[in-house]
Amino acid sequence: MTVTPEIAFSGRDVSFGLSGLTPWRKVTITISGPDGVPSPWITDDDVNLVDSSGVKSTSATLYPTESGQLEWKRYGINDEAGTWTVDLDLDGSAAGIEYTMNELQLSGQEPITIEAQMTRHTGSGPTTYYSSSVPLALMVDLQQQLNTTALLMEDRTGATVAQLPDLYLMANREIMEQVASATGVDLGFEDGYYKGFGARPGIYMRTDFLTTEAERLLTHEYVHMVSDELANGRDLAAWLTEGLSRYYEYDVSLSGSRADATKLRVYRAADAARDAAQAGGLFSLNTLDDQSDWNARTDQNEISLQYNQSYMAIRFLNETYGSLSGVSVVEDIGRGLTLSQAIESVTGLTLAVFETQFVRWLEGWEDSSRLTVSDYLSGLDLLLADKDALLQQRSQDISVPMTAGESSISRLALVRSAEDLVTGFQQISPPEDALDLHQEAAEYFNLIVEWLNLEFQHAETRDDTYRVRANQMIPEVDAREALLQRGVSNRKFVLNLGD
Repeated sequence: MTVTPEIAFSGRDVSFGLSGLTPWRKVTITISGPDGVPSPWITDDDVNLVDSSGVKSTSATLYPTESGQLEWKRYGINDEAGTWTVDLDLDGSAAGIEYTMNELQLSGQEPITIEAQMTRHTGSGPTTYYSSSVPLALMVDLQQQLNTTALLMEDRTGATVAQLPDLYLMANREIMEQVASATGVDLGFEDGYYKGFGARPGIYMRTDFLTTEAERLLTHEYVHMVSDELANGRDLAAWLTEGLSRYYEYDVSLSGSRADATKLRVYRAADAARDAAQAGGLFSLNTLDDQSDWNARTDQNEISLQYNQSYMAIRFLNETYGSLSGVSVVEDIGRGLTLSQAIESVTGLTLAVFETQFVRWLEGWEDSSRLTVSDYLSGLDLLLADKDALLQQRSQDISVPMTAGESSISRLALVRSAEDLVTGFQQISPPEDALDLHQEAAEYFNLIVEWLNLEFQHAETRDDTYRVRANQMIPEVDAREALLQRGVSNRKFVLNLGD
């Protein structure tokens, strides 16, 4: 078993590799922290794996490849320093290995108090203040993320800032509430905020999230800073500034290493806003103008809706009137125009007409790229249902006593049906977002033909080597079926396509 990097740091991902395994035999993996308690399993989409009851799962089942290799990654953003344990169930045989998460060592540290005990770090990046339990590696990585976000925002909008803001990182909600109180901010429901006035201006945020969410939160608050500068300090409607921050939060993250982790949240936000529009349940934009009203909402459904609706309002603006339309509205306000005047300047519409057209657009919104994937998955689902019927027929045939001739005929019929499945599969065309899934499906369907053909050869010749070879393929057939079904479910999950 290999652990990469050899020296792993608390707050960063760790990759694992196993070799010499029996191909296609399932391996169940459980990872426990220094306290010996199994840790929830986090998927590639930055969500917790759950069981059928919705309870966070601490184990995952993986399958070695044909070469007996198995690789996976542990998302370590909140993993503390100490000795961790990987427990393996190798198809009934137990094994385990330990690895160490180390605390990164840095210079330029200075203890300070901002209601809570904090540490100030000065170095090549922005000045950063962090509380206890924030891993130093995570702090450094978020500094780098802030640099990356600034460059991407400059590339997308042309907006530059003279200096990156100070960064305040709190390990949990309790510490953040203490720091917010000390800096004169009513935190409300927020997990982060940008403070551009008074003592200690900067970006404040919690860090006890999964990787992509923490990076998106940082981007969101940075965009607030950019918007404030573009507006020359003039007040912005809450739906405009929050919508822009959410828009670029998603936009920047979609170009990162875990695009699907953000994509699933984009679709959920868009679909929720569309459903509200179709049900007549949207806020009027004037009720989303005041930032104090925005921050004062306590109903979780209303909080989610105001963000989702504002995000989609910016999408409508940018996708209909040009990709920089939202930024242009803010710049016009910075030049002294009112919101209504700025909207009319950019779109040619009064604010009332703009809102009417936005609602109409949102009611009928659908993503064209998702539609193509959805159509592909629908076709694949039909083929998988035919496959299930085929394998059910195989089970029934096996359970019924047959003569040699009858057995040969039934096995040949199964082969012909499997070949028809392959023919049908070849007639569906995968969109780019499903190419990997399509390849998995092709390998699986071809494998079924090969497997059933071996069973037919055994029935036809009574040569037992065919039966042995067919039985040896069963673990791979089962594993590839599980992986394909998992892949289909994951794609539907990311695209918010339901069951």
